[in-house]
Amino acid sequence: MRPSGCVAGLIISLGLLCGCSQQAAATEDLIHALSDAHSAIASSVLAIELYDQKRTTRAVTETLLGDMAEQMVDAERALEPVSIASEQTQADRDAALAAVQAGVAAVLTSRDQLEQQGAVDNTAALESAGQQVDAVLSQLRGGQ
Repeated sequence: MRPSGCVAGLIISLGLLCGCSQQAAATEDLIHALSDAHSAIASSVLAIELYDQKRTTRAVTETLLGDMAEQMVDAERALEPVSIASEQTQADRDAALAAVQAGVAAVLTSRDQLEQQGAVDNTAALESAGQQVDAVLSQLRGGQ
């Protein structure tokens, strides 16, 4: 094989490795953000359930929901720098973003209801957002 052929093969191989590496890094970033969102939503649901059962105070529940709202916003922010190397990565990022944004809205609504009304009407929006996050998370973990 000629030296120029070896160099060309090496360049192509490196390009493929970098592309796969970039794809894997993007998937890991998405999984990390979704895992954070999952934890925040699950913690929010648990806090509301404990409050409804009178096993914790309103102040503790409000503080926790405020902290979880911040964690959700951080998870959303973590999706911004994810590099898009393919249409699949873009679809994965967009699905993760939609799921996290649903979680942000649900946690914020729950926090606001508790602060304004002293109770959260129901946790259906949180549970739905949690299912959406879990579905995208499972899809990404299955594709690794």
